[in-house]
Amino acid sequence: MFAATATYAQSDSVKKHAVFIELLGSGGFGSINYENQFLTKPKFALTFRTGLSVAPIDKNNGAGIVFPVMVNVLFGKGPHKLEFGLGQGITVTTRGSFFTLTTAVAGYRFQRKDRPWFYRATYTPLISYLVDFQVQQWGGLSIGYSFGKKAK
Repeated sequence: MFAATATYAQSDSVKKHAVFIELLGSGGFGSINYENQFLTKPKFALTFRTGLSVAPIDKNNGAGIVFPVMVNVLFGKGPHKLEFGLGQGITVTTRGSFFTLTTAVAGYRFQRKDRPWFYRATYTPLISYLVDFQVQQWGGLSIGYSFGKKAK
């Protein structure tokens, strides 16, 4: 009976790697992202994520290529998780300008451990601090696919 419990616990974890598409969110109007779960405990997990997006800025700067880079923590047991994170949105414009925004996330994630697909609904404010302090209220919806080895 003990061996069956150990086998169940091992298969009860989520996959370590994920890719997801985020509509709106930390990358602007939409982004493609890669996520790596690098620390997993029974009630929380830490993830690193990076992404790619293209967003129109203005006619002086053209379009911006945005790279959201974040560290997130997932709280909860089972398929329902709260997600919180902080990072930087690094932007390079088509006219050669460079700037960064602080990105944050607070939201909900649904991911069953026996299925690779997950869904997110998040509040993702974009915080500007270089010239003056501004907060753009923003949110995002995501669908993703987890793969690879199971997170330990």
